[in-house]
Amino acid sequence: MKKILLICICLTCIIALGAQTADTLSTAKKRTYQLEGIRVVAQRETQTIGSIAVKEFDAASAATDLNVAQSIADVNGLDIITGGKSGSTLSIRGFENDQIKFFLDGRPLGGGYFGNVDLNTIPVSEIKNIQILKGPISALYGSDTMGGVVNIVSRSVQDQPLIKAGSQFRRNNTNKQYLSLAKAFPLFDVSLYGSRYHTDGFVLSRDFAPTSFENGDIRNNTARNQYDMQAKVNATIFDFHSIAIQAGYTTMDTKEIPGNIYENQLRKFIDWKRYQLSGSGAFQLNDFLSSDLTIYYDGYDNTYAEYNTTTGEMYSTWPSYLESWKLGLRNNFTWQLSSAWQTRFGGRYEKEAYNRKDNGNYKKWTTNDQQIINIFNQHEIDLQPLTITVGSGMSFFLPKGADAWEMHVEPSASLQYRFINRSSATLSASRNTKYPVMHELFSASSGNPDLKPELATKTEFTLQWPLHFAFLQGNLKQAVYYNWIKNLIDKEDNIYKNIENADTYGYECSLNLHLWWDHQWEYSLVRYGANSHYAVLETPRHAVKIKESMLLPYGIRVKYKASWKDVRYYEDGPTHVTLAPYWLHNLYLSKSFGAVSAKLGVENILDTNYMEKYGQPGPGIDFLINLEYRYK
Repeated sequence: MKKILLICICLTCIIALGAQTADTLSTAKKRTYQLEGIRVVAQRETQTIGSIAVKEFDAASAATDLNVAQSIADVNGLDIITGGKSGSTLSIRGFENDQIKFFLDGRPLGGGYFGNVDLNTIPVSEIKNIQILKGPISALYGSDTMGGVVNIVSRSVQDQPLIKAGSQFRRNNTNKQYLSLAKAFPLFDVSLYGSRYHTDGFVLSRDFAPTSFENGDIRNNTARNQYDMQAKVNATIFDFHSIAIQAGYTTMDTKEIPGNIYENQLRKFIDWKRYQLSGSGAFQLNDFLSSDLTIYYDGYDNTYAEYNTTTGEMYSTWPSYLESWKLGLRNNFTWQLSSAWQTRFGGRYEKEAYNRKDNGNYKKWTTNDQQIINIFNQHEIDLQPLTITVGSGMSFFLPKGADAWEMHVEPSASLQYRFINRSSATLSASRNTKYPVMHELFSASSGNPDLKPELATKTEFTLQWPLHFAFLQGNLKQAVYYNWIKNLIDKEDNIYKNIENADTYGYECSLNLHLWWDHQWEYSLVRYGANSHYAVLETPRHAVKIKESMLLPYGIRVKYKASWKDVRYYEDGPTHVTLAPYWLHNLYLSKSFGAVSAKLGVENILDTNYMEKYGQPGPGIDFLINLEYRYK
């Protein structure tokens, strides 16, 4: 395998250098290549130093994705597992969900008491794109970015229709209705969004073998009835400054938790709520200095319960009432020292807290909190064709009960060389942290206040270039990475401890082409060091993702998506369980009829029986109809 990687890298260098003399176009500061549903960035996005994938959303087509988890499932290097208490679990190159930092329009999202952002509960509401940072992470993003960054960027009002309404229908009474309103005025604009998502569960594959606790028909313990409301107001001040206020609210009367098919479980969340409020401003202080300020609040409120599966009665130790919230302030400055030298610097303060009460270990309301301070700076010098980026961050962490702040340094750097034909080679590195979440520190049954933060030193080398051969256009990108990870947190003797170190390395290749129609072929490899027991779990070693898009006569768009996952390993007590590899195939048809657009789809066409996670089977064949009306 190492020889194959070396050959791929050598071929990449030869092609890039050869193409350099064949194309004499001048180098642009930033150029993108637009294919259906994907944007490949040939030069780095602002603030990033490592690999970035940008998932675009076409404003003119009906959205088939029910939530953010479905939207980014086809991004190379990502693996999304649905099921269990956490709802959805995202991994990036083997890093887990609670090691990844999530943003909405640059505002950090709270993961609550367990530190897990459930992407199944975030609706696709006028999203412009989702940016996924997979490699080394700039110091500008602060701490808790060890596993990567996911930034959800909403669409501006100018790019939205005045009214948009739609409905989607799937098998087993799964449906979604949504309505958005947007209006721009001379000095400000307003956008409103509301949706309802309901499901009675999903239908399993016909090849699913029933167990003692799963009948093989409808997996109805995934049922939910979810309501989302979001509002945003933007205002322009003196033509140079802008301010924005965003608010969001998500609620579910009941959020059922799919149990392991090999265990007798009945669990659910009751009265689940999430609420968000933020204010931000962009200010031009002078011709060379600008500032971005954000104040944000993100809260969760839910009641958790477990039931006797025979009698249906709640166990005596439940319910458990949990309230958690995050309050933060972030201020960034951008200083353009010259046409070739830009400096960014700033800081962030964040406090997380929770209140918990149940009939077990928390008979009285229990409150704990933790605080984080980030100070960061980054310098980018464009020496064309070479760009040098150097940054450093300092993070301070103070959990409740600690005697003093704990400090860590997070440096980052990259070198990018841009060839004449807009090809580029980038070498980047960073040191990123992940602080323990509140559950790991304060849980009465398994918490450990002496936990150290997890640390990762991440390195990456990428090569990418545009492809122009007569009627063929596209982009090819390859990345090789190596990560040194320390102090991984896991349970030992039912107590959270820093018990593991791991080395991870891998390779990614993405080929985007337009040859008669749009093609996107991707491959990813994740490997772990010989002594890394912890990291061999859950992530497939090899993964393939294929996307084909074609415009047929009469304006009919056809999209085909296929994905393959290699074997995955899971812990089941003292032993490991091996999950079989599988292919999934999806097909979609869409067409617009003036202001109305329609989309039909078949997912898991072959009705494959598979498990994304041990004991958590995926849905069988599914059909969808999406109708959307837009009034401009």
